[in-house]
Amino acid sequence: MKFTSNKNSIKGLWIYVVLIAFLVGVVFVLFSSMFERNAPKIKVQNEIYWNFQKPISVEISDNTKIKSYEVVFVDGDKKLKLETKVIKDENGVINLDILPPQFDEFYKPKEGSLKIDVYDTSKWNFFKGNQTVTNSKIIIDKKSPVANVITNSYLLRQGGSGVIIVEINDENLKDYYISFNDEEVFELFPFYKKNYFISIITWPIDIKEFKRVNVVAVDLAGNKTEAKVPFYIKSFKEKIDDIKISDDFVNNVSKHVLENSDMNVPSDIVEAFVKTNKELREKNVKTIREVVKKNLVNGMNTSFDIKPFVRLPNAATFAQYGERRHYFYGENKIDEAWHLGMDWASVKRADVQVSNPGKVIFKGYLGIYGDTAIIDHGLGLGTLYAHTSSINVEVNDEVKAGQHIANTGSTGAVFGDHLHFGVLVQGIEVNPNEWLDYTWMKTNVTKTINDAVKVINTK
Repeated sequence: MKFTSNKNSIKGLWIYVVLIAFLVGVVFVLFSSMFERNAPKIKVQNEIYWNFQKPISVEISDNTKIKSYEVVFVDGDKKLKLETKVIKDENGVINLDILPPQFDEFYKPKEGSLKIDVYDTSKWNFFKGNQTVTNSKIIIDKKSPVANVITNSYLLRQGGSGVIIVEINDENLKDYYISFNDEEVFELFPFYKKNYFISIITWPIDIKEFKRVNVVAVDLAGNKTEAKVPFYIKSFKEKIDDIKISDDFVNNVSKHVLENSDMNVPSDIVEAFVKTNKELREKNVKTIREVVKKNLVNGMNTSFDIKPFVRLPNAATFAQYGERRHYFYGENKIDEAWHLGMDWASVKRADVQVSNPGKVIFKGYLGIYGDTAIIDHGLGLGTLYAHTSSINVEVNDEVKAGQHIANTGSTGAVFGDHLHFGVLVQGIEVNPNEWLDYTWMKTNVTKTINDAVKVINTK
C-alpha cells in the first residue's frame, strides 16, 4: 500500500509539473513579444490609376519586423509577380516602390488588381507570423489628355490681361489649368459646351521675362499634356516716381495703419515706414489673392457679359497703374513698390458706383488699402475699391451695375481723400486701363469669346 501510494504521488507531481509548464508556456506565448499578434499594416490606395511610367509607392510597417512580402498583379486567372525597390528599411517600416510590369506585346490589360501579401517575424500562427493581405483595384491608363487651344487674345501686355478658350478631354481627368512661366497658375472655368473651358489670365507686372503660357491637363494616372498658347507680347515701360517720406506721414499715417492692422509699431521712422510699405503690403496682397481664390465659382459660363468699367465721375487721375515708386527719407532711398491701380479724386466722400453686376466677396479694413470692398464679376475677374470712408454693401450681397456701394475717403496709407480702383484677375491686380477701354474689350474679350463659340459649333 505504501509503495503504491508513493507511485501515485510521483505521478500526481508530474501531472502538476506538466500543468504548470503548460500554463507557463501559455502565458509566455500570450504575453511574449516573440508571439505578438498585431498584423502588419499596409498603406496603399484602394484604387490606383497607373500609366506604367512611375512606380507605385507603398509603406509596410509592423511592431516588430517584416519577414517577407510579395506583390502580384492579378488579371482574372493570370498572375504576375512585380519587382520592387526598397526605398527605406528601418525600425519595422519598409517603403517600397512597386516597379511597372513588363507585359508582352500581345497582352494589354486595361485593369486588374494589385495584391500585396505581408508576413512579420512574430512566432504567432505556428511560427508563420502575422499576415496582412490587401487588394487594390488597378486602372491602366497610358493615354495623355487632349488639350487644345481654341482661341485666345492676340496680344498680352506685361501687367495686362488675356482671354483663353481651350478644349480639354480625358475620361480620367484630374486637373487642368493655365500656367504662366511655370510660376503662376490660373484656373479654367467650364465654357459653352462640355469639355471646353475659359480663363482670364495676366502677365504679372512684377515678372519681367515672358517665357511661355501653357494649357496643362493631368489625368489620374499622371499622364500630362502641355499645349503652348500663342501670344504676341509687349513689355511694360515703367514710370519711376520718386517720393519723399516725412516724419509727419510716418507718425500720423504709417504707424496708425500698423496699429489698425494689429502689428507691432517700430519707434524708428524708417523701420515703421518700411514695415508698412513692405511687410504689411505683402500681407495685404496675399489676403486679396486668398479672398478671390476662395470665391472662384466653377460654374458653366455660356456668356461673359462684362461691359467696360467706368472711371469715378468728374474725377482727376492722381496716380496711374504701373508706377514704380521709389521712396526716400532725406537723401536715402529706403524702399520701392509698384502702384497697381488707378487713383481718382473729385470731392470728399464722393459716391462710388460699381460698373458691372457682381457679388461682394470682401468688406473690411485691409492695411495699406484702408477700408476696402472687393466685387467678383465672374471668371475670376474682380474689382477693388480702396481707401473708402464708408461701404454700404455686405459680403455675399449681389450688386447691380450703377449701384452705389461706397464713398471715397482717406483710410489706409494715404493722406488725401480719393479712390484706389483696382482690377483683379484671379487675385492679381492688372492694368485697369484695358478694362476701361471699349475697343480693347471688344477686340480681346468679346471677339475672342465669339470666335471660340463659332469654332466649337463646327466640331
